[in-house]
Amino acid sequence: MGAWKPNWDLPAGSGERWPDDYERGRPGWPAEVVDVPALPPTATALELAAGTGKLTRLLTATFARVLAAEPAEAMRRRLVASCPTAEVIDASAESIPLPDGTVDAVFAAEAFHHFDAERALREIARVLRPAGAIVLLWNVPAGPWEPSIAPVEEILDRRIARLGALSYDPLDLGGPRRPFSSDFEVVHVPNRQKLDRDDLVAFFASMGWIADIPDEERLPLLEDIRALLTADAYERQWTTHVHWTKLG
Repeated sequence: MGAWKPNWDLPAGSGERWPDDYERGRPGWPAEVVDVPALPPTATALELAAGTGKLTRLLTATFARVLAAEPAEAMRRRLVASCPTAEVIDASAESIPLPDGTVDAVFAAEAFHHFDAERALREIARVLRPAGAIVLLWNVPAGPWEPSIAPVEEILDRRIARLGALSYDPLDLGGPRRPFSSDFEVVHVPNRQKLDRDDLVAFFASMGWIADIPDEERLPLLEDIRALLTADAYERQWTTHVHWTKLG
């Protein structure tokens, strides 16, 4: 039986340009999140859906060995360039090409809600050593953009109305789509982001529902957004939610 692969591709509209928007616009992670499971610096860490390496850079600065799994080739190219000391592998959370009991911790940042949870947790448990840690991260808005971007939100709200009923806020980054068991502890860490005008345009361009729009519609929409952003810099307060537990 062959390795299971998720049915996931880069957004249809922006395609391989999407990793650039993701790297430029998405918030990073507070340095202290990697200390939450209290692992020694000699630990081996595995990151799933490592993307462009926003969390990977913190992991490689902290732990002796870091394996970074990313199934999308365009993302992996950015990951290899930004994290040269990480061992980058082509793999999904549901099919991890590592022996049993290989790593001390598994991290996933802004990603677990995209996984097949049952398959992923089974694979994570398999590759973890006894008492290994699972650390799942999300950035959740803790305030509005400063200064206000109300005109931008108005035109995006009109576009969102065309999407129909949704189970999430399209102007958010998403987050846990299901509750975790009581075995997971939750830690909240403040995380402030500062962007210039073009970075904020990239933030919106990195949202999947916008990135899926064809060029002939998406690019004019992004130009409209840019025209409405009149400040040189924008800031937003996020809270990083860290869900974590140790097995065994």
